[in-house]
Amino acid sequence: MSEGFRNFLMVLKAILIYLSIGAAVAFIFYNLKKRDLFGGYIGGLVVGVIGALIGGLILDMIFYDIIVIILDFLSRDSGVNIIAGFLGAYAALYVMNRLNHNRSRKKY
Repeated sequence: MSEGFRNFLMVLKAILIYLSIGAAVAFIFYNLKKRDLFGGYIGGLVVGVIGALIGGLILDMIFYDIIVIILDFLSRDSGVNIIAGFLGAYAALYVMNRLNHNRSRKKY
C-alpha cells in the first residue's frame, strides 16, 4: 500500500470518528434528554459534528498526550482526540439548545 493512500485512510478514519461522536451526542440530546433541537435530529447531528471538529481542534493541544495514550485502541494512528470531540459536540449542542429556549420535545 502506498504512503499517500495510507494517509488518506487515516484522514478518512478521523472523519468517521468525528461523525460518530457528533451523532452520539446528538442522539443523547434528542432522544434521551428529550430536547427540541432546531432542525430536529438532523440539525442536532450537523451541529454536533461541527462542535466535535472544533472541539477536537481547539482542545487537542490540552488533552492530546493524555487521552490518545489512554484510548489508543480507538484512535490508533489517526490522531483523533475523542474526549475533546465529545466536549466540543456537547458544548455546541448545549448552546444550540439554549438558543432554542431549552424547550422539551412535545409528545405527539
